Amino acid sequence: MKNTLIVGFVGVLFTLGACNPVKVYLEKNEMANQQSFNTFYVISEYYDANAFDSPVLEENLQKRLTEGMERIGLEQNSEKPDLIVRYNTILTDRAKEINTMPMNPYGFGMNPWMWGNPWMMGRGMGGGYRVEKYDLGELVVDFIDTRQDKVVMRISAVGEINKPDHKSRNLKTSVEKILSEFAKTIET
Repeated sequence: MKNTLIVGFVGVLFTLGACNPVKVYLEKNEMANQQSFNTFYVISEYYDANAFDSPVLEENLQKRLTEGMERIGLEQNSEKPDLIVRYNTILTDRAKEINTMPMNPYGFGMNPWMWGNPWMMGRGMGGGYRVEKYDLGELVVDFIDTRQDKVVMRISAVGEINKPDHKSRNLKTSVEKILSEFAKTIET
């Protein structure tokens, strides 16, 4: 019984991790500890481009990055920051194949009840694949040490965007995950 509960709990954790819409990737150089960074400034890599072509999302992104860095314990300074937080967003058209084969309790082939029912094939009940288009949204944040004039860390967050409201939700999640990863790295 105890082993069944443990296996079930681990299965739930894997399922929750797999459902997460945003994945985070970290690249870093040797980085000084947190005490060496007291101030920061947030800038866009391309000053004339908006986040995902939306001025509203651009404003929200800058606000979230600024508030998150302040929560970490750094102070915003536009004159002479210790750390520049430079960001960029990328939106790419993608397509994926979706299996439309009905669930089969036997684990192989087509569901036996659908065999020979040609009128069901056009209603999504038959087998095969369909192509679904989506956008892949990416937020890339570079943390630049101004004293060394080099990027000490780059963190990217990538997520699938199927609906317009996913852009805002994924940006919020991406900023939270990126700043969490940054905070963990500078603490060690």
